[in-house]
Amino acid sequence: MIATAAEPPVVTFIGDSWTAGTGASDWDGHAVQACERLGWECHVLGVAGSGYLSTGLGAPFAERIPRALAADPDVIVVQGSTNDYAQDPASLASAASSTLTRLRTEADPDTDILVLGGSYTPGLASPAVEGSTLPWQLGAAAAGVTFIDIAGQKWTDPSDPTIWADPSHPDDRAHARIAERLAPLLRGLVGA
Repeated sequence: MIATAAEPPVVTFIGDSWTAGTGASDWDGHAVQACERLGWECHVLGVAGSGYLSTGLGAPFAERIPRALAADPDVIVVQGSTNDYAQDPASLASAASSTLTRLRTEADPDTDILVLGGSYTPGLASPAVEGSTLPWQLGAAAAGVTFIDIAGQKWTDPSDPTIWADPSHPDDRAHARIAERLAPLLRGLVGA
């Protein structure tokens, strides 16, 4: 969807604690920072501990679809979640496919959907992240939406102790690095 010159594009984020901004000062995480860099309107629907199957402190991603669509976004970003790492891969792929297909079907046809995989962290073994990535990729492919493997692209470095607020969450520096990588992807989607 292309926003008019008078109105900034709108982006809605569905995700977990990373999306919510855990680890960043004042919860000013990468989602908010990417929007600030672009001058876009931002809606953050991050729930700690959640994923395609995991409910965390609220509900799985699919249950946030109506709220995500209510903002009439130009872009919807679905991020993670490594909270699903212990789930059965077939069940996870099915849940990702169902969630993302529903999102694609119910969203405006001009709304772009970007799916971000999980990231390596100091507190989670690499095989757990890698084992979750393929089901998310399969789900995104089934829904016909774009998937970005942020672990594979090394958006964060689990061996760098200076960018982690705790073993599972990025700090201000890491959130800024993620926003720096994310903002151009968002800009490219809407041509802004």
